[in-house]
Amino acid sequence: MVYIVFMLILLLPTIAGFGAIFQKLFGNVFLGISALLLSGVFFISMLFTTIAFFFPLNIFIETGTLAIGIASFFYLKIHLLFWDFFSKVSRFFFEIALVIVLLASYYPFILDHFGYYVPTIQWITEFGLVQGISNLDLLLGQMSIWHLFEAGFSNFADPFLRINALVLLIYLIYIFEKKSWIHLLFLPVLFLFSQSPSPDLPVIAIALIVLNEYLNHNKNASLLFAFSVFVFALKPTMIWLPLFGALYSLVILKTNLKFIIPGVVVLLVFFIKNILILGFDLFPVQLIGLGFLWK
Repeated sequence: MVYIVFMLILLLPTIAGFGAIFQKLFGNVFLGISALLLSGVFFISMLFTTIAFFFPLNIFIETGTLAIGIASFFYLKIHLLFWDFFSKVSRFFFEIALVIVLLASYYPFILDHFGYYVPTIQWITEFGLVQGISNLDLLLGQMSIWHLFEAGFSNFADPFLRINALVLLIYLIYIFEKKSWIHLLFLPVLFLFSQSPSPDLPVIAIALIVLNEYLNHNKNASLLFAFSVFVFALKPTMIWLPLFGALYSLVILKTNLKFIIPGVVVLLVFFIKNILILGFDLFPVQLIGLGFLWK
């Protein structure tokens, strides 16, 4: 538990710092420190995926990321927002946070943990994304962008792969910021994925946040669609979310098609990753073959 608390203390400012950089460059998806943290997760995930095309996500990449994130956290005065939130939030928040830390400290019981998650993350930290690696091990062909995000922090900040506890805490912050108490009902299900770097937890949590923003008439169609595509990139079975976001933006918000541009960029990164390691654009679908020799 002490280790997980240390991980949270180290990574929350780092991710919030990158979230502040993201908001300076691209704007706010919504208001609050949960938006900062969610933007940071998105931004770092895309950065790590891009870096992994050229370099392994080793301790040098991690150290640089931590330094930039924490420096931005203080330089952009994000620590004042954190102090304002944590000094005013109710005791109930800290009680639930303690439960998250407690449950995340348990031994991993998901069968994929040692057979899929651990070797995939170790491969990324040692070699990055390798052309045609699926021919060596098909499991490595379905590596999620979430594993790239986890790999980038697995050398020092989170060597025991408990980063899903961080996502649960971000989701909890969102619930208390938005006072969306109905979302507390989803926490017991998410607790089951807190001991492993399973993409299922961030997929469910981020999808619920994005869906809630759509239902609350958030008009930032461009960033919401980009986050919807990001959820799809974490787990392609979530194809319904970007489709819902596109229909909502076109039919309800009546925006022009320019809103899809950030989402298309995310989608291109996702497809390039798949083509590099698998030879096809979407694992395990092999309908569109572009004739690459390593397929």
